Amino acid sequence: MTVVSPMSGRVVALEDVPDEVFAQRIVGDGLAIDPESGEVVAPISGRVAKLFRGGHGVVVEGDDGVQVLVHVGIDTVRLRGRGFAVLAAEGQRVEAGDAILRADVEGLRAEGAAGRVAAGQPLLEVEP
Repeated sequence: MTVVSPMSGRVVALEDVPDEVFAQRIVGDGLAIDPESGEVVAPISGRVAKLFRGGHGVVVEGDDGVQVLVHVGIDTVRLRGRGFAVLAAEGQRVEAGDAILRADVEGLRAEGAAGRVAAGQPLLEVEP
């Protein structure tokens, strides 16, 4: 299964993310992206299995049961939706590359909240 990049920006190793939960892979393996723009697209085709309150994260579940978490920002749960626009609904079918969230990247940076990649471009391979 190919996972496409959910955002455009610079690829960052997960261990370099300044959040222990992600850096220690407590919620799973993956990569981080230092975003250039706020468009967030579905990383795989499937169903929006979970939409985090406030729009800072979403889980897309593929037809084979693999779940991919897209979490935008560090400690963004505290913003309670400020800076996020939700474009998809929980339970909705999405295709890889479909817009699912929009984030005010500059606003999030102001809140404190390895290569380049473009949204919708292949990012990594996953084996179920």
